[in-house]
Amino acid sequence: MSRERPSVAKDSEHLARETSFADTSLARLGAYVNYERIRKRAPSAKTVAETIALVVEDDPDQLALAVLRLNSGSYATQTADSVRALHYRLQRRVPDAIFLDIGLPDGDGFEVLASLRRNPAYADLPIIMLTVRTEPEDIARGLSLGADGYITKPYGRNTLDYVLRYVMKQEIARPGSRPPALSRAAA
Repeated sequence: MSRERPSVAKDSEHLARETSFADTSLARLGAYVNYERIRKRAPSAKTVAETIALVVEDDPDQLALAVLRLNSGSYATQTADSVRALHYRLQRRVPDAIFLDIGLPDGDGFEVLASLRRNPAYADLPIIMLTVRTEPEDIARGLSLGADGYITKPYGRNTLDYVLRYVMKQEIARPGSRPPALSRAAA
């Protein structure tokens, strides 16, 4: 019988505790993260105010709400209402993170995500799915295709801010506050 090194065993125990707690928090938030992708990411060197988040959403009301939520968290935002507009934005300037809807008028967000992950220029770009699709299969698909996070609509007032800070490993919004416990999603 092989023995695990003490540090590996300790890490495994910590992950099990974190995942157990986080699953309860995630059920309330409707937010999931790809723990493996985030674990490998270095903390962002940019402040929140310097961070540009691109919101890709075709519904004008949902787009305005996401922008409002991100701006209230001090993020700069850009918008795109289609896959074509997303590609136009990426050609002009790559944002620091993308919030990507699945149902777009000229394409499927899952296909867009897979395409971006195949391109080395966007392989490490933080991408968070933002969608009404709440089925476990959809969540697992998004995270397995390389999404760093997956947020279901409707979402809470601070959810976009907290998840983006968590994904980018940025400081928390208010002194003494912390983002909700988030964990890797079960595949």
